[in-house]
Amino acid sequence: MSEDAPSPSSWSMRGLKRWLSTAPETRDELIRLVQDSRQFLEPDTVDMLEGVLDLPATQVREIMTPRPQVVGLHESASLAEVMDIILETTHSRYPVFDSQDDDAVIGILLAKDLIPLLVHMVRDQEDKISSKRLRDLVRQPLYISESARSDTLLRSLQRTQVHMAIVVDEFGNFGGVVTMEDLLEEIVGDIVDEHDDFDADSDINNIVADPEKPNTWRVQASTVIEDCNDELGCHFDDTDVDTMGGLVMQTLGHVGDLEGESVVIDDWQITITDVEGRFIQNLELTKIKPGQQILIGSH
Repeated sequence: MSEDAPSPSSWSMRGLKRWLSTAPETRDELIRLVQDSRQFLEPDTVDMLEGVLDLPATQVREIMTPRPQVVGLHESASLAEVMDIILETTHSRYPVFDSQDDDAVIGILLAKDLIPLLVHMVRDQEDKISSKRLRDLVRQPLYISESARSDTLLRSLQRTQVHMAIVVDEFGNFGGVVTMEDLLEEIVGDIVDEHDDFDADSDINNIVADPEKPNTWRVQASTVIEDCNDELGCHFDDTDVDTMGGLVMQTLGHVGDLEGESVVIDDWQITITDVEGRFIQNLELTKIKPGQQILIGSH
């Protein structure tokens, strides 16, 4: 290379200066600007910038843990029951429900706040925790609407200095929980710690091909419809519902003995394979071939 020839880095710097010469006037222009920056910035950096810009367009319901998957405690639970749940699930925070109303969250219990009580229990040989004492341990909950923007949630969490919020629907009913980690994952991708079961918990594995059945996938009911459409190339309507379980419930139109029930939506047969209480947990999606005979109803 001659001494007068520009180096690749100098070309990059010139391109970057031209790229920054015109300030974007709209959010869409800014997003396009960030997407075009892949020639100058590391891919992970661009992905994080896109995640930050997407926050105002992301509703809380899209990132929350929905009610069927929330692990909570009742204020009347004994210490032994509380410890069993904590040891089994290894979460650091739990919503605590009023013993008389499953829709009323009285606060958030931090697992670490039980340590002084455990020490006291060992010294005094206590084996139970009264409802009053558990109520005294919980932190004041932060409530957020499921339709709120994610950037609004971020500011609320920062202002109140909490890491978990209680999500409520338009009628004020408990809809789920959302954490600071959920927000961070929108920006940096999945965060897996030493307690996570990556195969079970990661959104990446919400849609898994069935190894024994052709054209069939196992799908968690909490999977966002848009994600399923992107992964499987389907076109399920998400106008009125957000998740695959909600789509099935909307199509069925009833809440009965759901396990084994099947519906056909577009050219897909969807079968409910796992139910917990009144909530659908897992589904089986099978692509219907032209002329294929389909059995509808309970298996």
